[in-house]
Amino acid sequence: MSMLKEKILQSAIRLFAEKGYQSTSIQDIADDCSIAKGSLYKHFSSKEELYINILEKRQQAMVEAVDRIRRMQLAPRDTFLEEIAYQFDFYVEHGYYISRDHNELPPVNNERIETVINQIRRNMFLYYGDILSRHYGPVIEDWKWDMTAMLSGLIREYTFHLLFGHKPMKKKQLALFIAERMDDLMQGLQARSSTPILTDNLMTEYLQVDLKRLYISLKVRSEALIDMVLSIIPDIAAPNQRKKELLEVASMLKDELAKEQPRSFLLRALIRDLEAESELSFYMNQLQQFI
Repeated sequence: MSMLKEKILQSAIRLFAEKGYQSTSIQDIADDCSIAKGSLYKHFSSKEELYINILEKRQQAMVEAVDRIRRMQLAPRDTFLEEIAYQFDFYVEHGYYISRDHNELPPVNNERIETVINQIRRNMFLYYGDILSRHYGPVIEDWKWDMTAMLSGLIREYTFHLLFGHKPMKKKQLALFIAERMDDLMQGLQARSSTPILTDNLMTEYLQVDLKRLYISLKVRSEALIDMVLSIIPDIAAPNQRKKELLEVASMLKDELAKEQPRSFLLRALIRDLEAESELSFYMNQLQQFI
């Protein structure tokens, strides 16, 4: 992604948050970026495409954060609690969709945006099911959809009180409370041999979603970050000789990451050289989280 495209996205995020989707125009975003509207259209064909791109980036950020929690190699119960707690961190920071003040609903009567939002909802529902399956194991199988619905409902309801009600709740304490309620629910379902309400036959649209596709391999994401850096370097404010050196460093970094056993000392040295440039430091910081 070019520096200009990233700048446009960040401007759109801020303006959508401040003014709302309906009240923000493409001209507003172009003016905020100090570019002609035609230049913006070279990167995004419409305000709708911008909004969708932001939604998809938000979900990818969620996936990456979850990956980082899992790679911390905590005890299973601690991982369970950390993943629940992160849901509140994420929604408090970003809101449900784009509007930071949480007062504006997503755009209505827009089939493409509604389709993307519905897909994100399905993905999140399946992700909550994955959290439960990893924590409780096969015992949850008979009630996996009902348990997922209840976990999703608890997270959504308490998020509402955090965002709209501004209730002073501690997220770690809230995560523990919800985890304990799921324990109670699991024990109650087993003790009563309750008949599931949400069966596979009722949840066919969720069975057709491949959750694993959300979790792109770290190698693929690392390569994407390097490709982004390679595309940015020609536009940074640096002498041509320095740009040439940076391109060589980035190429070496990409080649080293592609090896079966990358040399960590070399990766660190190459990253340090690249992150010395302010325009590249953000991407290098992201990359360090994957290696």
